Amino acid sequence: MEQNDKIVIVGVTGYIGVWIAKLLTDMGYNQITGTYRNEEKAQQLQSMLPNLNLYKANLEEQGNWKEVLSEAKWVFNQGSAFNPNDKTYKDKGRTKQKGIRMLLQLAVESGSVEKIVHTSAESTIAYANEDPSKTTFTEDDWTDENREGLFDLHMVSKTMEEKAAWSFINYHENTTNISMTTIHPTHVMGPSFAPWHHDMIYAMLHGDRAMADSQLYGIDVRDAAAMNIELMQSPESDGKRHFASAFKTTYSTVLEIIKKQFTDEQIKAVLGDVVRIIPGDVAADLLSPLQSTSYYQDMVPRMFNRVVYKTNYPEAYAYEYTEPNTTVLQAMEKMLKDKTK
Repeated sequence: MEQNDKIVIVGVTGYIGVWIAKLLTDMGYNQITGTYRNEEKAQQLQSMLPNLNLYKANLEEQGNWKEVLSEAKWVFNQGSAFNPNDKTYKDKGRTKQKGIRMLLQLAVESGSVEKIVHTSAESTIAYANEDPSKTTFTEDDWTDENREGLFDLHMVSKTMEEKAAWSFINYHENTTNISMTTIHPTHVMGPSFAPWHHDMIYAMLHGDRAMADSQLYGIDVRDAAAMNIELMQSPESDGKRHFASAFKTTYSTVLEIIKKQFTDEQIKAVLGDVVRIIPGDVAADLLSPLQSTSYYQDMVPRMFNRVVYKTNYPEAYAYEYTEPNTTVLQAMEKMLKDKTK
């Protein structure tokens, strides 16, 4: 990557996308193009990073994608196709498949794109395994999107999307030999660069409800963005899938960090009602009648802190990650600041 190369960030207004744009700007790259859906967010981002060239585009239609990709060398894909009329997660998956295939085909037709870093998810790797005794996962593993009883059906569409991307890259359709790397973030937390984001802390902990305590792997959003850039710059990452994971903690630990640092009023301002966390062993006992289900086999080992994510490629990134305490506290501080504006 040279500083005058054209770089495209698909979904630049997203949680990770804005940090990729910010880091690239700080590194001196001066030909950064971003695509967006929401006009208001784009205008705010333009005022924050005036160097960006922004295009309204979505992956459901060709629109102006040829112009977006013209003379581009490097593409960070933070987006997915979306159709509000999709009724099932298989439908959503088929929409995502069409979107990623369209993006890759247009990248081939551009004649200039050399590499794409596609953001997939932890959820395409480590769930719905037929062997209930399996607790260690690497990038060689795939979630079975056809397994019934998945606890989060977003896994279905994301797995279908990623498989379609690899199918395109690895076969005759990729006539210009574009390289691809996929990155698989775990729970993404940390301060948003733009004021419209809530990170996984909000998603995990808000609401008047009960939830089982469980382990979780996490990564600071800034580290996820930096890893995207590192993977783009590394030829050794070509053709590979990469976990993006910095630390291992639990839901109760995250909530404890928050309660030690912030007042009840501050927590209420950010999270509203806060979940009631049930100890993992208690929840596992309550779920014992469901032992034959994918939900039980995926979640109970996590309740007992038994699941291990082990990357095949530790050399691909320095793993100089932000510590979870810093990530959680800075995320809360940023959300509180944005709430009071």
